Amino acid sequence: MKEKEKVKIIGEAQVQPHDDNTEIAVLATLMRYNEKYSEYSDMLTEEMFYQDKNKAIYQCIAGVIRENKVSDVKALFDYAKTHEIAYPLDELSFLDIVKFVSIETLDQDISRLRRMWKQRKLWVEFQLASQKVLDPMEDFDEVVNDAINRLGEIQNDMAYNGIYSFDESVDELKEIVNDNAKGKRKSLETGFKLFDEHFLLRPTTLTVIAAFTGVGKSSIAMNIAMNTANLGNGVAYYSLEMGKSELAARAISGKAGISSSVIVNCKLEEYQLQQFDRAVGETGGLPIYIDERATVSFDNTIKSIRTLVRTKNIKLAVIDYLQIYSQVGNSVEASLAYMARSAKNIAKECGIAVILLSQLSRGSSHPSINQLRGSGQIEESADNIVLIDRPEAYPNNSIRYEGDFSDQDTHGTAKLILAKGRGVGTGNALVGFDGRFTQFYELNNKPQVDDNTPF
Repeated sequence: MKEKEKVKIIGEAQVQPHDDNTEIAVLATLMRYNEKYSEYSDMLTEEMFYQDKNKAIYQCIAGVIRENKVSDVKALFDYAKTHEIAYPLDELSFLDIVKFVSIETLDQDISRLRRMWKQRKLWVEFQLASQKVLDPMEDFDEVVNDAINRLGEIQNDMAYNGIYSFDESVDELKEIVNDNAKGKRKSLETGFKLFDEHFLLRPTTLTVIAAFTGVGKSSIAMNIAMNTANLGNGVAYYSLEMGKSELAARAISGKAGISSSVIVNCKLEEYQLQQFDRAVGETGGLPIYIDERATVSFDNTIKSIRTLVRTKNIKLAVIDYLQIYSQVGNSVEASLAYMARSAKNIAKECGIAVILLSQLSRGSSHPSINQLRGSGQIEESADNIVLIDRPEAYPNNSIRYEGDFSDQDTHGTAKLILAKGRGVGTGNALVGFDGRFTQFYELNNKPQVDDNTPF
């Protein structure tokens, strides 16, 4: 039996919380005051009405108003006759409720309606979870994780309105201006000037970091995650390529002065063990969270982000990397577009910054925004796009930087290119790269090209 069918049976097995008088009062008021439908339509759905008859009446009211008609009895009855309405309605169905108009209590009636709808949904979810917990064929951890995500979605349905007046928008802007005056940053600090001076990791933003294979996308993402977490900001890191111990090795490699591959694969010398222990002590307690189960699918990753925002108060999520996720939809391009939009949507919904790593298709010596592999939709969804140019990693490592950094040495360096910055412009920066520890870092002195140095 399908899960939806199970839920339906569970929901029908017992009378659920509802109030017929409240439902009728809301319907009657919307019939009489059509402008109130426009005001409250984002807060109402058919499912919030318990009785099938009331669901059908609401469907007619909403349909007539969306057609820019007045929802009088005749218009509503005509709509019921000409559309697929699950419950049979006649003119009396509408006439019987018009006398219960209550404009004064509409706001509290809708709040009551939504609360009881939430109670019904919660009851069904608890019943479904209890069935799964007792089913030996179900994985216990998956049942618990799924239940947490479902409950979180219900909470978000109730809490997230998404529609604000202009005055409310200005109030938020004033708060930002006041915080800026006090030196309170809205954007997360990363330790990299290109990111920090352009305020890239602001709440609700999606930043795509893209490069050719093997250039260091994961390395700079982990460097940013560590620097941000060191300032007390919660970070979620999702990787399909590396497990939690390998990610941890990369994270502490620089502090330990030992390459991550040596940490993971080799017996450490006594002095290395001391360096390792010191690095572990320095990084202990950092608010970085790795959910390996969430990388099964992109939808699971999005659910995990929503959960960690609620339970761990994360401010940044890093997804490494886009093209490695299983395809969603009928084509690669449609799949990548869906995932990029989902990443942007979760950033906006949860008020966090999201970093999405992406591969570039090789086609020229240097990276460009039109090489984003698989979909122009990635560019459209992203607020910011940062490209990494590291000629030292390319097969033809005699290539030099273009433009302003053409006289800079490519050995042990990388060029960060802000190719798109919504509201902040574009720019470039030269940073250092230590391949031994997969660490990017700010350069104090930029190395000049020595023409006598062989490439």
